[in-house]
Amino acid sequence: MKDIELYKLCQRFIAGDKTAFNEIYSDTKGKIFANIYSYLKSKEATEDILSDTYIKFIKNIGDMTPDRSILGYLYTTSRNLSLNYIEKNKRYVEDPELPLENASIEEEDYVDHSEIIRVMKEVLTPDVFNVIILRLINGLEYKEIAETLGRNENTVRWQYNEGLKKVREALTNEKLRK
Repeated sequence: MKDIELYKLCQRFIAGDKTAFNEIYSDTKGKIFANIYSYLKSKEATEDILSDTYIKFIKNIGDMTPDRSILGYLYTTSRNLSLNYIEKNKRYVEDPELPLENASIEEEDYVDHSEIIRVMKEVLTPDVFNVIILRLINGLEYKEIAETLGRNENTVRWQYNEGLKKVREALTNEKLRK
């Protein structure tokens, strides 16, 4: 769903149409779940942060404007809440396996990238980390990422490519040390 459609749903929700939120949620929850899970590796923690993300969204829904990316807001909020959770708990939570009952297509397609994500967190800035997560794990195109994050598409491409170089170098150096 495009941002303008999500914005219109926000306006319907503000006007009292509670079903509009259900449409927003069902359209975005799989992507946001995968984003959170890429950080936390725990279904329970991911579900908690997912709920917190949408609660925060509802509290701030009146601040949404037609030129603001709703999906970008949800990605950024979920990332920040996930990082806060990790910091608060001082550990990287990991489930041995993500149960897939009632999972969305995005959740079923999720691949465990925990080792690479660990290295990415060590060598990348949060902005570049987010670009790579959105591209590799969530499968967004450069244009979608740029729109979601409110950045120039060429900047997103550059951040992605430079970030991958840093990660490859770090992984190579780590292998050589072992």
